[in-house]
Amino acid sequence: MRINKGLLVLAAVMLVAAVTGCGIIRKNPEAIKNSAVAEVNGYVITREEFDKSFDLIKASYESQYGTDIWNTDMDGKKFIDYVKEQVVEKLILDRLILEDAQKQGIEVTQQEVDQEIKDTKDYFGERFQDILTAQKMSEEQFVEEVRQVLIISKYREKVVEGVTVPAEDIRKYYDENPKEFKNDTVKASHILLDTREKAEEVLAKAKAGEDFGALAEKFSVEPGVDTTKGDLGEFGYGMMVQPFEEAAFALNEGEISDIVETQFGFHIIKVFKKNIVEPTPFEEVKDDIEVKLLSYRQEEAYSQAVSKLREQADVKTYPRNM
Repeated sequence: MRINKGLLVLAAVMLVAAVTGCGIIRKNPEAIKNSAVAEVNGYVITREEFDKSFDLIKASYESQYGTDIWNTDMDGKKFIDYVKEQVVEKLILDRLILEDAQKQGIEVTQQEVDQEIKDTKDYFGERFQDILTAQKMSEEQFVEEVRQVLIISKYREKVVEGVTVPAEDIRKYYDENPKEFKNDTVKASHILLDTREKAEEVLAKAKAGEDFGALAEKFSVEPGVDTTKGDLGEFGYGMMVQPFEEAAFALNEGEISDIVETQFGFHIIKVFKKNIVEPTPFEEVKDDIEVKLLSYRQEEAYSQAVSKLREQADVKTYPRNM
């Protein structure tokens, strides 16, 4: 009697499906906890490590945006999948930094760790233990977290210690960003329309001398216009979207703009008051500029150093285990 191998395979598949469907085969919680979500130069980042980091971020997002946030789209994928990828990448980079820090002999003392823990406990007071409990973290695990954070901080300090900002770059920034050092303001109102055709119709009425506030109240689609009548109050640079800002500051007092298109629709702007002042002198702001540029350049140097570690590392990820 000949046995059909195809039937044997089919029977085996049906048996596995039946057993799984009945719940006889169950996942081992311990195995899930220890499963790898990534490997970094041979070091295994476990599902347990991932869950601790992800749960903190998850709770934070849900408290701000609710649980529906996870099904929104982000770069063509569900937001929850995007966040999971970011969490894993952060764990990978932290591991690489800790490895390189060890190679370079970067360490923290127990005294530094103890002081940081004391400062944390002093800050949170009686809530400290509740916070650990909420995060399902023992005090021993917290101590280790603190140690790693301090090492990573020292590593960053070493990477950026030689970064400086030449004096000529400070002056160049001041000259190329004049609005940042001017406190000019305008007091303006606007009428927001959905279509250019409607905006042209209302613009003709405004330029013919009809009351601007009344036109805004009647035609503007801006929320709350019944109360504001289009009044935006006084504003400076950086407070409005770029096309709107440029048009408003280009007007003289009492002047009405042509139609200004932004991502919100079609605007008609009227300026009631304009205050143009002299820029803050360079000597008064040069130290602030240096601090700002130094921060940018340190972040850039650190980012490049970490990116280099990532490029040279042997990294594998296992999305199915997240």
